[in-house]
Amino acid sequence: MRAATRLLALAFMAVILTSCWDQRSIQETSYFTSLGIDFDEKQKLFSVYGTLITMADVAKTEGPSGKAAPAYLGHGEGESPQLALEALYRSTQLRPSLDHLMTIVVKQRALSRMPDILDSINRARTVRYNVFIAATTEPLDELLASDTFFNSPMYTFLYAHRVHSPAAPPVQMISLQAFVRQFYEESHTTFLPLLKLDRASWKQGNKTKTYIFYDGAHAIAGRKARAALNEKILQGVKWYHSNPTGTFLEVRDDAGKFVAILIVTKGKGRISYSENAKGGAFKAVIRVQAYIYELHDMAGERQLETWAQNGIREKLEQSLASGRESRVDLIGLEDKLYRHHPAAWKRLKRDGREVTDLPCEVVVDVKVTNSGKLKLK
Repeated sequence: MRAATRLLALAFMAVILTSCWDQRSIQETSYFTSLGIDFDEKQKLFSVYGTLITMADVAKTEGPSGKAAPAYLGHGEGESPQLALEALYRSTQLRPSLDHLMTIVVKQRALSRMPDILDSINRARTVRYNVFIAATTEPLDELLASDTFFNSPMYTFLYAHRVHSPAAPPVQMISLQAFVRQFYEESHTTFLPLLKLDRASWKQGNKTKTYIFYDGAHAIAGRKARAALNEKILQGVKWYHSNPTGTFLEVRDDAGKFVAILIVTKGKGRISYSENAKGGAFKAVIRVQAYIYELHDMAGERQLETWAQNGIREKLEQSLASGRESRVDLIGLEDKLYRHHPAAWKRLKRDGREVTDLPCEVVVDVKVTNSGKLKLK
C-alpha cells in the first residue's frame, strides 16, 4: 500500500513538473525594439515613443512573400519616463516586453534630464546593458517610424548599430553600459551620436524613402549636456573615438585641390602630457597607414603622405579650436590628466582653469603602404 501511494505521489509530482500552465504563444508576445524619450520643459512632462513588433511579423518578412511588417508606434506622457510608459501600456491588450529593446533615442532637448532617464531605465530589470543609446533633433515619431531596407525591421540603425563602410561616422552609437560608466566619470566627456533622417537620397519605385543616418554628436561632461558637434568638427578627432580602419581619407594639395583618396588600414591617436611652468602642455600624435584607392593627380608616395599629414593636422587643429571655444574636451585630454597626472589635474581644478586652455601640439605621421593594382609613375 505504501509503495502504491509513493508511486502515485511521484506520478503526480512528475505531471506537475512537466506541465506548462504559463506558456505563451509567440503570436501573443510583442516586443519594444526601440524607445524615444522627450521632455517638455514647460509642462514638465516626459514623452515616450515605442516601436512595437511581434516575432510572427518578423518571420513573415523572412518568408517568400517578403511583405513589410506593420509598423506599430505608441506614445505616452507622464511626469517620469516610467509613468509615460505606463500611459502607453493602457491601450495595449498584451503588455509589451522590454526584453528585446535594442535602442534608446533621446531628444536633444531632453538631455538635461539624463539622470532621471538613466535612473528609470536602469531600474527596469528587463532592460539589458547592451542596449544602445543615441540623441536626435528629429521628431521622434518620424525617426522611429522611418523606412527599413528590404522590408525588414532588422535593417535599420535602430537595430543594427555599427557602420562598417568607408563612410563610417567619427562617432557611432554607444552601449548603455559604456555610456553610464562615462556619464558618471568626473573627468570624462561622453559623445552621444546624433541621428538624422535622410529624406532625399533613396527611392523605391517612384516613392521616396526616409532612412536614418549619423550626423555628428552631442558632448556630455560633468553630467550636463555641453554642445552639439557637427560632422565637420568631429572629422578631425575620429582617430580618438572610433576605429577608422576601412574609412576614406581625402587628400588635397597645398592649394586645396582634391588629388586622391586613401583607404585607412591602421589609424590611432595617442595623447601625452608634460609639465612646465605654465601648467603643462599636451601632445596629440596620430599615426596612420593607408593605401591608394583613387588618384586624380600624379604624385609620388612621399608627396601624398605629406599632403595627407597636413590635412589631418589641419582638421584636428580646427577641431581643438572649436572645442576650446565651446569648452568641450574633444579628444580626452582631461581624462589623460586625471588618470596619469592626478596632481596636475587637481592643480588645474584648484586654479579654476579648463583643460582645453592648455596648449596641444599636433604631430601626424602617414605611411602609404601600397598603390593598389596600379603602380605610381
